Amino acid sequence: MMAFLVWGLLALSGAYWLMQLLAKPQPTPSQAVLATEQHGGRADMTRLFGRSVTAAAPEVVADSRFQLLGVVAANRPAARQAGEGVALIAVDGVARTVRVGALLDGDLRLLTVDKRSAGLGRAGVISMTLEITPGAAAATGSLPPAAPSPVVLGGSTPNVLPPMPTSPEPPSPQPQLPQSNPSSPPGQQTR
Repeated sequence: MMAFLVWGLLALSGAYWLMQLLAKPQPTPSQAVLATEQHGGRADMTRLFGRSVTAAAPEVVADSRFQLLGVVAANRPAARQAGEGVALIAVDGVARTVRVGALLDGDLRLLTVDKRSAGLGRAGVISMTLEITPGAAAATGSLPPAAPSPVVLGGSTPNVLPPMPTSPEPPSPQPQLPQSNPSSPPGQQTR
């Protein structure tokens, strides 16, 4: 029994490694991004290895990197105080949907959303306010007066009669069919 179990495990191991050697890998999709190119996973390791952390100057965020494209703001004051709302913000030309309190870029968070603006900041302090760019002014002017329409809406008017023919046409002659006798059976004609 023990020999059967050992040979079975050896056969399974051999089959696994044979499949590993003969298997063809799937091609990488064209939209795949290498893990080293992604911006996630950056961590400050200086404190881990015992270095003292020096206070760095706060990073100045350029307003030109961010553009507010749209907002969904709460109407009720209680919902506004609870921090409800979503903003569509373009960061370096790439649009992102961000909820109130979520990270936008680095440690920059969306803190408030109003009807036409959004407040961004760090540690609960608003450092930048983005506003929706106003649309182009509406074109104004006046139209020329409308000409009366020859079409009568709602059917014909009661005062208008249909035109009368100018000359009566003579009735066209109707072809005469032979008369049948009602007392004779059908299909027989009288002479």
